[in-house]
Amino acid sequence: MNIRWWAGIAAAVLACAGPVRAADSSIVISQGVDPDTLDPIKVSVTTSTNVHAQLYNYLARRDTAGALKPELAVSWKLTAPTVWEFKLRHDVQFSNGDPFTSADVKFTVDKILDPAYKSQQVPRVDTVARVETPDPYTVRMITKRPTPLPPAITRPIFIVDGKFWQGHGDAYMADHAMGTGPYVLREWRKDEALSLDVNPKYWSRPPAIAHVTFKPIPEGAARVAALKTGAADLITNVPFQFGTSIAGGTHTRMTSEKSVRVLFIAFNTLKPGPQQNKTLRQALNYAIDVPAIVKAVLGGRGYELGQPVPPNFFGYDPKLASYAHDDAKARALLAKAGYPDGKGLELALNTPVGRYNADKEVALAVAGQLQKYGITVNVRPQEFVSYIRSVNTRSQTPMYLLGWGNITYDADNTLSSQLSSEGVGSTYANPAVDKLIDDARYELDVTKRKALYAKAMAIIHDDAPWLFLFQYEDLYATSKRLVWQARGDEAIYCTDMKLQ
Repeated sequence: MNIRWWAGIAAAVLACAGPVRAADSSIVISQGVDPDTLDPIKVSVTTSTNVHAQLYNYLARRDTAGALKPELAVSWKLTAPTVWEFKLRHDVQFSNGDPFTSADVKFTVDKILDPAYKSQQVPRVDTVARVETPDPYTVRMITKRPTPLPPAITRPIFIVDGKFWQGHGDAYMADHAMGTGPYVLREWRKDEALSLDVNPKYWSRPPAIAHVTFKPIPEGAARVAALKTGAADLITNVPFQFGTSIAGGTHTRMTSEKSVRVLFIAFNTLKPGPQQNKTLRQALNYAIDVPAIVKAVLGGRGYELGQPVPPNFFGYDPKLASYAHDDAKARALLAKAGYPDGKGLELALNTPVGRYNADKEVALAVAGQLQKYGITVNVRPQEFVSYIRSVNTRSQTPMYLLGWGNITYDADNTLSSQLSSEGVGSTYANPAVDKLIDDARYELDVTKRKALYAKAMAIIHDDAPWLFLFQYEDLYATSKRLVWQARGDEAIYCTDMKLQ
C-alpha cells in the first residue's frame, strides 16, 4: 500500500464540495488494512473475517445481543456427554452449485485440525476428537471430554466446499473463494480493492446492496476524507478528533459501540532479553498511565482494563485490581529488577499501522511515558499483513502491540489463544495457567469454572506477560445513504445494510 498515494488522494478529495458517487446499489467499505488471505479457516484476523463473512457462512452466528442464531445449522444439542449433534439446513448450495452437506462440515473441521495446515483457528475446534456424518444433514462432533462449549459455533468457523478445496488445493484458496455466503468474489487487487457481487445462488434473502468493494486505507485522516467526499460509505477506526465534523456533516454520521476488543502490549517471554524478568514487567505496568493515554490519544473513547477480558465476559474477575499508575512502585521495581532509574534498559516496541484505532499513536504514547523513567524505547511501526505473520510465528520481540477481539464473551477464547503455551501467537508459557485453562474448558459446573478462571487471571496478573491497556470503544462513520449500526464484536455483515 502506497501511503503517500493515499495521502494525495485525501488532499484531492477534501477539495471537492460533496459526494462524488451517485446513490446506487453499490457501497465502498474502508478498513485500515487489506485481508491477508481469502482462506477463511486459516487466520483469526477481524479485518479478514469481515471480508470472509460476505463469502461464507457459519453454522451459527451471534446477533447484536451476543445470542447464537442458526445459520447453516438449524439446531444443535448434546445427545450424550461428549456428543454435540448438529442438524443442517437443506437446499443450500455453494456459489458453484455444489450442494452443502455434512461432508463439508467434516472436511472443514478436519482441515483446521490438520497439523500440517497450521491454522490459527485450531482453538475453535480442538475439543473435537472426531467428526461423524451419519447422513448428509446431520453432523456429530465427538469431544475429547464433556464440555459446556459447543465446538465450531461458540468460537465459529466458516464452512468451506470440501470437494472444491480438494480439487484446487490450499494455495489456490488463499486467493479465491467458494462459499455459501451472500456475495461472490469479482476481483481482488491486493492492497487496492476487493470487489464483490451478489451471489445468485444464495440460500437466504438476497442482500439489499448488489455490489460491495473493500478498499483498505491505512491512514485515519485519509479514510475520513474518502467518507466526506463519497468515495467511501463506511469507514472503521475513526480518529476521535474527526467525530464532531463527521456527526455534523450533511452527508455523514457517526456510529459507535463498546467493543469486545482489548488492546495490550505483549512481552515475548519466550525469547531472551530483559522482558523475561517478571519484576521488570510489573514495573513497566506501574509506570504507564493508561487513562492519560486513552484521553490524549482516543479522546476518552476507551476503558482501562487490568486483565485479559472485559467486565461483561465469563471469566472476568471483578476482585482483581488493575495495575494503576504508581510512580513510586514503578521506580522501586525498576531498581529491584536491576535497572535503577532505567539505566541500561533499551527496548523495541513493535506496532502495526492502521490495524487498530490509533495503534501507532498508542505505542508512541506508551514509549513516551516509559522514557520518563530513563528507559530507551524505540517504536517500530510495521505494515500489518507482514506484522501479524511475524506475531503468529512468535518472532516479534521484545514487545509488540496487539488487539484481541473475543466474540464469544467467554475467557476461553482469549486465554487459549493468547496466554497458553500452545496458543498460535502466544509468547507466554506457564504450566499452571495451561492446566487451569484446560480444566475450565471442560468444567460443566458454572461456579467451579468461574473459580478456575479466577485462579488463572490472578497468576497472569502477577506474571504480567502484557502491558495491560484498555478495551476499545469502536468508532465508525458512514454516509447517510447507508443504513447500518455498529456491533460490539466488530463484525460487518452487508446483509444487515440497506441504502436510502
